[in-house]
Amino acid sequence: MGYDITKDIKLQDFYTSPKGQRKERPWRMKKINSLRAAESYERLGYMRYAERVRDCACTLQFLQEVESGQKYLKAAYFCHVRLCPMCNWRRSLKIFHEVSRVVDETQRQHPHLKPLFLTLTVRNCEADELDNTIKHMMESWRKLVNHRAFMRVVKGWFRALEVSYNKTEDTYHPHFHAILMVDKSYGTAKGKYIDIYEWVRLWRVSAQLDYDPVCDIRKVKGHKIHKAVAEVAKYAVKSADYLHEDDEVTDKVVKTLTDALHRKRLFAYGGILKVIAKELGSEKPDEGDLVYVDDKVMRGDVAHILVTYRWTSGVSDYVRQTGLSDYIRRKIRTSAPP
Repeated sequence: MGYDITKDIKLQDFYTSPKGQRKERPWRMKKINSLRAAESYERLGYMRYAERVRDCACTLQFLQEVESGQKYLKAAYFCHVRLCPMCNWRRSLKIFHEVSRVVDETQRQHPHLKPLFLTLTVRNCEADELDNTIKHMMESWRKLVNHRAFMRVVKGWFRALEVSYNKTEDTYHPHFHAILMVDKSYGTAKGKYIDIYEWVRLWRVSAQLDYDPVCDIRKVKGHKIHKAVAEVAKYAVKSADYLHEDDEVTDKVVKTLTDALHRKRLFAYGGILKVIAKELGSEKPDEGDLVYVDDKVMRGDVAHILVTYRWTSGVSDYVRQTGLSDYIRRKIRTSAPP
């Protein structure tokens, strides 16, 4: 028996995780949090941001398989505001997909390379120091990747900036996550290895710190590469860090993060990964379309229908806007993905 579309009044969009688990995509919660962010922007007087975030993903249009009920997002408006929880989520999915493609293709073309996962930190800073701290970290990264020791070992890299907020201390913690591509002889061949103590020294020198920063470097086994990619692709700032029960705290953090992250390049490639990314047209994985964020392709040999859901404030959920008779009239077949 086919999927019963008459019961699908509120949006339910499921996917299968890499572990084979059936999970629901969090459209409703992301929209609720986006509305909270819009309210904060309005209180702060950032009216353009408030309007864009409020209007983000109000209408979602899917192509849905008749038999299985599987949905494929076809059209939606996304605001692209950096602190919009909805766009943060979609952007994270896109970055994960794009970086995974680049790393996979790099290993296919250069099987002698393997990935490492690197984390670099600095001490927490106050709100009024965050902008300059991030600028300093960006310049410090440039110095690091141009250091002879780094260039001798690392053949390609992808780095991402993440900023977390410590409510107890009212401080911010900007740090880098990076995937490094090194030769498989790393750790065995002479001159082809940098231990953790050397990484700490290199980062301390590059960042001109007067203390030993916390750093972490670890190998990435073949079956865990996508887990490492997911770590660098996660949100630059989690909504839990800036959306709080206390509106005053929320507004303070939203303003600080909005101002500090403005015009910052949070994700970047280098070396062989940059070359491969250019070949694949994925040089800026955090930019562009947020509708099609992966390679999910709808089967061309099954009947599907066009379904529209709109955010309805009265029920705080996405509600289907098309009646059953319209479903039947609009049922189509396709020989190509949307």
